[in-house]
Amino acid sequence: MHSRFRNRTPLYVLLLAILFAGLWATTFSDTAEAKGERIPAEELKKMSRLSFTLKDAYQTQYTVYIFAKDEDSTILSEEDYWTGNQIGDVNYTGTYQAALVKKGTSYGIVQSVNLDLHSITMPQTWHYTVKSKDAGTPDMLVITEWGSSNFNLAKTFIIRSGELQRLKFVDHKGKQMENGYGYPAGRDEGIRMLSDAQVQFRFYNNTVFKYEVSTFKLNVSQSKLHLTESRYVNIDQPGWPNSGIGDHAYLESLKSAAKQGILPGQPGIKLGMKHSALQSLLKKARSRENGEWGGYYIYPHYAIGFTDYVHELNKNSRIMVFNLFVEERNLYPDTVKFWLGKPKYEGFNEAEGGYDMIYKFGDRTLSFHYADEFEDQIYLATIY
Repeated sequence: MHSRFRNRTPLYVLLLAILFAGLWATTFSDTAEAKGERIPAEELKKMSRLSFTLKDAYQTQYTVYIFAKDEDSTILSEEDYWTGNQIGDVNYTGTYQAALVKKGTSYGIVQSVNLDLHSITMPQTWHYTVKSKDAGTPDMLVITEWGSSNFNLAKTFIIRSGELQRLKFVDHKGKQMENGYGYPAGRDEGIRMLSDAQVQFRFYNNTVFKYEVSTFKLNVSQSKLHLTESRYVNIDQPGWPNSGIGDHAYLESLKSAAKQGILPGQPGIKLGMKHSALQSLLKKARSRENGEWGGYYIYPHYAIGFTDYVHELNKNSRIMVFNLFVEERNLYPDTVKFWLGKPKYEGFNEAEGGYDMIYKFGDRTLSFHYADEFEDQIYLATIY
């Protein structure tokens, strides 16, 4: 019995190898195309659900075809409020892949990148391209999914070295952000590209009732978007902010001013300066009043505090503190901590009421003040 089995082993092995090879090929071809596989461009046009035109950093043009071998479809029986689709529109589902067709070629190459896309309802507005503003910056492909009632979660892609690559979102320290491969963007004009490879994302943040705008710098060689700025815009200003500076730049300017002991934007006015010297540099104050520790000259955007009360000011009185009225900056404690790091102290100020966040830079102090944990928009910054 054993001798007969041994004599037939080569045949069994051959038959089993053929069987498994056939099963593997059939299963693979039914689910997804292999990375690097070439598909004729005309065939891609017929089998793809979506297509987009993109240029890489060298301005070479490609067409991105998005398809699914296992695609299925259903008809919407009710309106989709989020996508804007109507009854009778078609919803397609499947494991969607991408293929790139370089301009001038007759075939596309299947990409390995994970689109993380499983549903498309036609007609659609959730997936689109953002065109670059510079010759050395590539266009972006944006694939979005529902994130909340106020925004979609945007996944971004570029073409680099002839391949479609997904961009990673990292913070100002280079650390991957919480949603490292997606970022909130409003459904209506939620992303725009600026010059110098800057990309802005915007959505309505209903926790503070303002538009939140984040600016990233695209690093093509690393396929990363580096966060460089943030900003809140009031609801009565729904357009993109095209002037002014962001939170990062503003907070860094306050930090620099605190280290130098100067009034932000006016380096000639310094802590410790005599009252007599100040009078030759500033216009007449809008008003003057006494505080708990001394007198103040009040100007539209700041107040200068002295070592003596208003009625006691003399040529030898010195500047003790700068109070900056920052409510219009739309700053919040989390924003300050994100850009400046953990404060030396944060807590309730029993003497004056409200909450303080205190940063120390040598013998200088920069502090921020807000009403309470629920009304936490910062209204005052102090340098002393």
